Amino acid sequence: MKLETPCLSENKIVVDNPNGCSNWFADILVLTKARVNVLVVATTFVGFALNASIQSNWFLLLKTMLGTALVAGGAAAANQTLERRFDRNMVRTQNRPLAAGRFRRRTGIWVSVIFLAAGYLWLDAAVNVRTMLLAFLTFLIYVFAYTPLKRFTSACILVGAVAGALPVLIGWAATGVDFGLWTAVAFVALLLWQIPHFLAIAWWCRSDYLRAGFHVLPFDDERGYWTACSAFIFAAATVAISFVPVLLHRVTGWYFLGGFVLGTVILFFSTRFLIKRTIRVARSLFIASLIYLPCLYLLMLLCRKQA
Repeated sequence: MKLETPCLSENKIVVDNPNGCSNWFADILVLTKARVNVLVVATTFVGFALNASIQSNWFLLLKTMLGTALVAGGAAAANQTLERRFDRNMVRTQNRPLAAGRFRRRTGIWVSVIFLAAGYLWLDAAVNVRTMLLAFLTFLIYVFAYTPLKRFTSACILVGAVAGALPVLIGWAATGVDFGLWTAVAFVALLLWQIPHFLAIAWWCRSDYLRAGFHVLPFDDERGYWTACSAFIFAAATVAISFVPVLLHRVTGWYFLGGFVLGTVILFFSTRFLIKRTIRVARSLFIASLIYLPCLYLLMLLCRKQA
């Protein structure tokens, strides 16, 4: 389940007492990427809320979000276990518990297994088997496709985007309704949105990624042209997908206005990145992308017409 964080140290932990309970718990939160996985759970919420009433199905929603969070935490632990040696070479990841040596490899494996087993069993028993299978597929793509591909090809970001968008389908699957327009739009928008979001980080942190041996820039792009061009194309595609409900007359008039404003903002920052390709502009695009997606999803939830 892939949603990346910016090129800063992810861990603000000072280990005064390596055996302290508070530091151990903090390391578990880092190992399971609790902060990042809040976004994963949030997209699961969107997939659910677009298809079912929250008020009458709130307990099912909570069970779905809990199961998704457990699986996401297990996937994050597996990812860090596999990448522990590479994480030591990156500023943003060198203080992770496995990379820094506070946890052993077997600890990462056990944490991953426990979280994954709990998540799968919970989703199967408390929600339905379809959510469990989608969560399992997300784990497989993230850990066994995206994670190793990062060391060989920039196509990894497309694979990772698929894994990152699947939580929307987990939320949909929990409702038991048929696949429909809103699920499709929310899924594709998230998939496409991740490309400019991640490429902004990849350019901003390119020295870090190169030092770790990760090939995340298109064509090993030294000048940033292909990176910025790809970011702009996928940002434009995201905006285009967001207007499909308008063309199908499935939203109120406020959706068009809100979508137009949001689209203008994300395209503005994508265009700036295409022209300048500086770290400062990349950071601006990253921040704009973080604002764009939740606002777009909020528009979907507030302005959609019931079929």
